[in-house]
This record gives sequence, C-alpha cells and structure tokens, in this order.
Amino acid sequence: MKLAPRVLIVDESADSREVLSMLLARHGATTIEARRPGQAVQLANLHQVDLIVFDADSDPTDQGTEADDLTAAADRNGTPIVVLGTVSRAKYSPPSGQFLAKPYHYRQLIHKIQGLLDAA
Repeated sequence: MKLAPRVLIVDESADSREVLSMLLARHGATTIEARRPGQAVQLANLHQVDLIVFDADSDPTDQGTEADDLTAAADRNGTPIVVLGTVSRAKYSPPSGQFLAKPYHYRQLIHKIQGLLDAA
C-alpha cells in the first residue's frame, strides 16, 4: 500500500494555504501548513515531507535568511521544493523548473507538484 505523499505548504496567506491544501487532498496528498519559512524548517524535519511548496513572499526577513534556511533544509533532506513568487523578488535559485512565477493558475501548480512527486 502506497502512503499518501506529504506536502508542506509555506504561505503567509491562510486562504492560499487552504485552497492548495484542499486541491492536494483531492489528489491524494496529505498537507502540513506553515505561515513562515522558519516554522516550516522544523515541520519539514519533524514530518519528513515529500515536497515543499514555498511562497517566497512569506519570508519576513529583508535578506531572505529564513528562506535560505528552508531551501538548505530541503537540500539536506533531498526534498524537492517549488518556489512561488514574482520574478523581481526571486532571491532563491531552486533547480530548473521548480520556480513558478506569480500570478499562476492552481492547475499549473498541481501539475508541477504531481510531476515532482512522481519523479521522487
């Protein structure tokens, strides 16, 4: 029996987290939510997530230090990460194909998430 993939959603918007969580549940995923990347690092380690969806606008630091910590934790754990953001604010350099520019459509995001989970 295959376990449901665990996806960590990191977004300061409760509404965005709720919508994405609902959509992922329809596709058989279990979701864990965090408002900030600092909290997400702890949750990612605790729950051994299969994928992280991170809204770059959720990092409250000017230098992007919390986001750097999150992407470093994802790298250490071998966890794919999808970074959502505006091109002008993209401080992070996830592997090719794992950045999704805003505004995006949820269908496009779900397709990207499914592709990364299937490849894992």
